[in-house]
Amino acid sequence: MELDTFIKNFEEAVEDVEVGTLTARTRFKDLKSWDSLAILTVTDTIDMEYGVVPRKPDFESADNLAELFELVQTRLKK
Repeated sequence: MELDTFIKNFEEAVEDVEVGTLTARTRFKDLKSWDSLAILTVTDTIDMEYGVVPRKPDFESADNLAELFELVQTRLKK
């Protein structure tokens, strides 16, 4: 799994986010469109693409997309 692909999938999942505008350091919780619907959509996307279901604490503990990516990768290794 590549970070760039993860970010692209995230961008496509969240409404009002243009593909190519986010980076690994993007604080996704600061996005205007980051709300409960975005959380559900991103959770579903990560589950479908990677077979990992992120939990609320995962989103709370990750400060940016790179950290969320690392959490997903850690779960993949289990």
